[in-house]
Amino acid sequence: MRDFVLDAPNENRYTYFVAYYGKDFQKQTAVLNVRHDFTDSIQDLHVKIRSRINEVLGLETPSCYHILALAAPEVIPV
Repeated sequence: MRDFVLDAPNENRYTYFVAYYGKDFQKQTAVLNVRHDFTDSIQDLHVKIRSRINEVLGLETPSCYHILALAAPEVIPV
């Protein structure tokens, strides 16, 4: 059986996530994504996700995130 995530080319992966912010993190962003290489370390992916959140919410906004799809090889239509 073919593994569509592992067998796809390493570049241009898409990780989708939502960020939570506000008092007690009760507010949620829309689904956000970052483009990255499959060989990126977890730390590098975390930095890219934090950077994307900072673009959307601003540098001073405390937030956390939840990954919905990790390293999908193709863009997920919305």
